[in-house]
Amino acid sequence: MKLRWIIVAILISILAHMSIMIALGKIQLSLPSFNFIETYIFQSKKENPKPKIVETPEEAKSSENQVLENQVSEKQEISENNKSETTENKQEEPTSNFTQNSDKPQSLPVQQNPFTKFINETMKFDIYWMGIYVGSAVVSVKGDENTITITSQVKSAGFISNFYYVNDHAESTIQKGLPKHFTLVQIEGKHRGNKETIFDYENKEIVFINHLKNNTFYHKGINKVFMDVLSGFFYLRAMPINLNEPVTVDIFDSNKFATVVVQPIKEEKIEISNKQIDTIVIKPQLDTEGLFKRKGDIIIWLSKDASKIPLKIETKVPVGKVVAELKEYRKD
Repeated sequence: MKLRWIIVAILISILAHMSIMIALGKIQLSLPSFNFIETYIFQSKKENPKPKIVETPEEAKSSENQVLENQVSEKQEISENNKSETTENKQEEPTSNFTQNSDKPQSLPVQQNPFTKFINETMKFDIYWMGIYVGSAVVSVKGDENTITITSQVKSAGFISNFYYVNDHAESTIQKGLPKHFTLVQIEGKHRGNKETIFDYENKEIVFINHLKNNTFYHKGINKVFMDVLSGFFYLRAMPINLNEPVTVDIFDSNKFATVVVQPIKEEKIEISNKQIDTIVIKPQLDTEGLFKRKGDIIIWLSKDASKIPLKIETKVPVGKVVAELKEYRKD
């Protein structure tokens, strides 16, 4: 009899741990929504809606070598060993050509540099699963009118880290209102990720590098502005958002192009830090990977003012739901 109850207790403990681990996976997700979130943050109606990808195998082989020698090595200082390995794996590293009507990348539909309004902004979030504190996230913006850097750091709480450690770092560099460079380094339990994207709009090219898989992909003929998932969220905040008027953002994420649709669904007053704040609630969905792997819908509460500060992010998980709440906002 005692043995039976011991077995039951062990099974319950295992299930509880598994549930928390699942929740952490979701936490990371929701962060991308406001991390700018994966958070981050949006839903894609169709994959590759606007530019068409046309594979050109023969041109790919010659152009890859030229790009590796003349561009990627200068910008990313890729080692000679990586260059040779990349050349040997050409079949895994196709070159894609994009055809558009205009000769120049389309200008952003908002002001010349919509990101300057967020300079010196810092936001700290606490993350909860079923009311239990499981982690935190810090998002900050630094720079000037020419170059702006957005960083996002997500970490699991001390107790949770004992059996599911999370430490993810994302950084987006923006020059003159256009994304220039994006990196995402992930440690999530046993999962590891190290990805890099180079946006070279002067040469109409986007380069995606998966450092752990030693793969490099080139997308040429880019005549349209695409955001990474981190800059994409701040770009969304700079746009007018009105109830029942969907907003779209073009995203390049993990070697995929997507037109993201963000649907404002309602206006609501919520309490944050004992204060009642008017918000507009949006439902972004993203078919690409984002900053974190995700399943299910994400709901984001933005302050109903010009700053559009993300106050709360919520996503359902197999057991309960995960909520990220803004605990500190600072603009120096």
